[in-house]
Amino acid sequence: MIGFIGFGNMANAIVNGLINNNVIAANDIYIFDIDNEKCYNAKQKFGINICRDYDEVFKNAKYIILAIKPNVYKDIYGIIKSNYCDDKVLISLAAGITIDEIVKNTGWNKIVRLMPNVPALINSGVIAATIVKLDNEEREFVTKMLSSIGRVFITSEENINKFSALSGSGPAFVAMFIEALVDAAIYLGMPYKEALDIVLETIIGTSELLKQKNISTSELKYMVCSPGGTTIEGIRTMEEKGFKTAVIETIINTYKKNLNIR
Repeated sequence: MIGFIGFGNMANAIVNGLINNNVIAANDIYIFDIDNEKCYNAKQKFGINICRDYDEVFKNAKYIILAIKPNVYKDIYGIIKSNYCDDKVLISLAAGITIDEIVKNTGWNKIVRLMPNVPALINSGVIAATIVKLDNEEREFVTKMLSSIGRVFITSEENINKFSALSGSGPAFVAMFIEALVDAAIYLGMPYKEALDIVLETIIGTSELLKQKNISTSELKYMVCSPGGTTIEGIRTMEEKGFKTAVIETIINTYKKNLNIR
């Protein structure tokens, strides 16, 4: 039995992955959201159970996923604490909320802290997970559950904010790079749709080549560059304009912001 407190995009993605991959049946999923329309839509789409309040979710589920914003946690810590059960697992999706804070405010000890990213919406996510005091069966189930929406990386909590900066925020940075390539193509006279298709296929193909051939990014770069050629001229321009430095600073500053988010 899995319960959701809050039902936004990420909760929707997880439920979709669970059901489509036959990890759990729809009638074993319980949700509550203060937005009645979200609950109604979830019921219509998935056939899952809609609860009347937070307590009903805790009563019916072994694994409770907190799919709410970080600033809402303080409002429901008391509810979570009053529903403590030593054989149940609390799963947090919130950035900036540490495991120590959850334990301190709720008394729960079986905790999973997650950092999924937006491609989980199509079951292609990257999910960082820190797991505390779960037994082997529970760990196995949580890993199976998360694998239904993407690739799971079990890591220390210290690394969660680094994952967040890289993979959590990464899709926005990749989208911005795609946008820049498309804008350049439009400037050169190419239609938007054609430019976008070419850029997307180039990025997908490049990623697959790196993965399948197990080559480094430098090796791939020099596969494309020829002495005195067009690509190395483009690389020179990127270096001159500070492309790599800008990306590195972007990740570092995003990480620093993650440390202080509330």
